Formats: sequence, structure tokens, C-alpha cells
Amino acid sequence: VSGSVSFAQNPDLKGIEHFSSLFDAIVRKNVLSILYHRFGKSSRERVIHPYQLRQYNNRWFLLGLNEDNGIPTWNMALDRIENIEECYTSSYIETELNWEEHFEDIIGVTKRHDAKAEQITLHCYGKSGKYITSKPIHGSQKHKWIEKDCLEVNLIIQPNFELKNYILGQGANVEVIAPMGYRKEIADEIKKMHQLYNK
Repeated sequence: VSGSVSFAQNPDLKGIEHFSSLFDAIVRKNVLSILYHRFGKSSRERVIHPYQLRQYNNRWFLLGLNEDNGIPTWNMALDRIENIEECYTSSYIETELNWEEHFEDIIGVTKRHDAKAEQITLHCYGKSGKYITSKPIHGSQKHKWIEKDCLEVNLIIQPNFELKNYILGQGANVEVIAPMGYRKEIADEIKKMHQLYNK
């Protein structure tokens, strides 16, 4: 029956016009020269060997080998891509990376090569705790109610940009308990927010 199922989509999503050409480049194993504009930086040309298109939080990313720095898991948000051209001066380099294993210990797409997964303990309060029991933050999640309105959540995960955004997005409903270094990092961000709203 028409209208029985609906998916959240943004027809005005910037960068989606690049999807088909990037998909074709992955299938055909074409090296690409991509003009990319990072936040707060000038646009820069990058030679990329494309491997995978991945969606996170209703945003699409291209994963591939960045020829300039040799990182085989470089990610580029499609909405930051300004131009794509085929690069004929480089030969395509295959990848043997298992992408599912690569993303096992993070949420999102941002993974630092010099960081390792660690145990992160969160306290989730009220309705947030109940929500997280039905929709886990990450596949490694272990949780238990330690008080009536406090769910303790343990994750084995690599702290990254997406995890920080998730925690901050929960406001006062989620508290980082351990490790102390990560708790301080989140607390410092909250202090900056407090200063911003108290100008």
C-alpha cells in the first residue's frame, strides 16, 4: 500500500549529485583527482583511489587511499567535494582492507590510526537510559541499571569526533565516568559551551 513505509531522506542533501560518478569510479577502479573543501581550510586537490561509499547520520562519505599521505582509509564527506576528475597519471592501487572490521571499534567514519579502542563508561539518566537499552550506541555495549534512573553503559570503542558529538548531543542525560582523560575532554567542551551561552 502506497505510503505504508517511509524513509528519512533529504532531497536537498548537498553532494549527493557526486554519488553515481563516485560509485562508477569504485566499480571501474579509476583514480580520481578531487577538489575538496575542509571546514575552515582552503580547497585542495587530492588524488584518491576510491574504495567505498558509506553513509552515517544521513550523510555520505567516500573512503579511499589518499595518494599524498598514503592513508588507505581517508574519508571525504560528499557535501565538501567541489569537483571530480579522473586522474590518468596514477595507476589504481587495490585494497585488501576488510571494511566491516575497520569500522568495528568506532561509530561513524572517523578513525585515527594512532589511537586504540578503550573502555568508556557512561551514566545515562532517565529516558535516555531506556532508549539506549533498545538502541545501543555501539555493538560492544554492555549495560546495567545501577539505580532506578541511571543506566551504566560500558563501550569498547575508539573515541572519535562522532562519539563526542553523540555524547554532547545528549546534554545532561549522559555523563562520561571513565576514563578520566576522556571525561576531562568532554568537560572542557562543555565549559566552552557554557562560556558561549554566558557572553
